Amino acid sequence: MVVSSDGVKALNTDIVAPDAVEAFLERNPSFLNDRPTLLQKLVPPQFDHGSVVVDMQIFMLDRLRDQLKWTNQREKSLLEAVEANSQIQRRVYRAVDALLAAQSFEELIHCIDEDLPSQFDVAKVALCIETDKPLPYGAENAGLMVLPPGTINRFGDIHRLVLLLANTKGDKALFGGSAGKIQSMAHLRLDFGAKAPRGLLALGSAEPDAFDPNQSTDLLSFFAQVLERCVQRWLNGDL
Repeated sequence: MVVSSDGVKALNTDIVAPDAVEAFLERNPSFLNDRPTLLQKLVPPQFDHGSVVVDMQIFMLDRLRDQLKWTNQREKSLLEAVEANSQIQRRVYRAVDALLAAQSFEELIHCIDEDLPSQFDVAKVALCIETDKPLPYGAENAGLMVLPPGTINRFGDIHRLVLLLANTKGDKALFGGSAGKIQSMAHLRLDFGAKAPRGLLALGSAEPDAFDPNQSTDLLSFFAQVLERCVQRWLNGDL
């Protein structure tokens, strides 16, 4: 018996007799079943049954190895997806906390323009309002993007509240001077009420695959709803 570098006890193969291994496996028939990865390291016996007979066990073992490899890869992919989703949840919750902490409309816009990019790990975040009416004092200076009426409908499907775009160029109407850095985007349509103008929150990433149409949009939809309530709190009485 020897101890490996990681502290795990192991048998020294130089002193273990094959009969001892055979006896151990006979007493523990589920040993390999409980440790399927060991099968990938075993070399099965090959029997010569004549030139017209094919020994199928080698093919069966190869198939089992392929299945184990696929299972391990699938498990790794699932774990990576769970971790990515948890990371997005943490980012969204932190961003929501930042929105709720704003004490004025100007502070809310500043939070969106300055704080949310780091919260979402993107290059630029823009809150856009579609209106031809004057905005509250200081709104444009704080970073609010103003769009002419009808502009928001240019940005994707009008029936989708969240639109994700990969491998695309940023629009100057949304991102201003930062548009050249944008390679993927998320568009969140915002409804501020019947008497208020329509809005759009644009998230722009410098990574071409940061946003992808195949990604789930539930958390972004939740964030959009919170943002709608926060903007309504400050704008509805002034616009």
